[in-house]
Amino acid sequence: MPNESAAFFSISGLAKHFGGIHAVEDLSFALRRGEILGLIGPNGSGKTTTINMVTGALKPDGGRIEVDGTDMAGQPAHLYARRGIARTFQVPRLFRRMTVMENLIVPALSDASERRRTAEERARGVLAFLRLEHLADQYARALSGGQQKLLELGRALMLRPHLLLLDEPFAGVHPRLLDEIVEHIRSLNRDGHTIVLVDHNLDAVRSVVTRVLVMARGRKIADGAVSDVLRNPEVVRAYTGTRMGGS
Repeated sequence: MPNESAAFFSISGLAKHFGGIHAVEDLSFALRRGEILGLIGPNGSGKTTTINMVTGALKPDGGRIEVDGTDMAGQPAHLYARRGIARTFQVPRLFRRMTVMENLIVPALSDASERRRTAEERARGVLAFLRLEHLADQYARALSGGQQKLLELGRALMLRPHLLLLDEPFAGVHPRLLDEIVEHIRSLNRDGHTIVLVDHNLDAVRSVVTRVLVMARGRKIADGAVSDVLRNPEVVRAYTGTRMGGS
């Protein structure tokens, strides 16, 4: 359950501009430990740009990104990883010519203090959790789209994250594997992981989260309980032409 104490992760006044385009403008929100948040919005609303900034892939043009009270804005990605922040990508960024096991070991070895044997033991545990043990020796390029999404999640878990940012984990996934991914996310949250979930499949998102933040045109337009937010007239207008109950 979320810790009711002060937020351990927060952003305030976050902004990113590309020329004259305001991709993200004056965005603020906070997360308590163990909370799970759905970050949703129409295409082009700034969701992935936000994830890129709060994981060090993009430098903000303004605002603060605080982790346990320390401002991380503008720091490189490896420092975010060291603070326990990990992410997945819309299109999995795997080492396609490496095996599933090797893909898991690589991020663990970014910590110079971890020995390969220990990394392999942890990787076997991640494979068991994701039900991918039978694919340990398969090359990543041979996996289905859904299996690649699971492996991408496994690579993030090898960083021992406190905060997981999942960018489109359900996109292009077979319904059977989608149900598995949903259950893995629920399990990780029950185990205390704080999670930000970005996806267009609103049915899947609201089956997992209790709180959603909606962005449109780079700004936050709603933040609160799922049932309340999805009835918000401004949210409905933002999704005009989009089926609110589906992808």
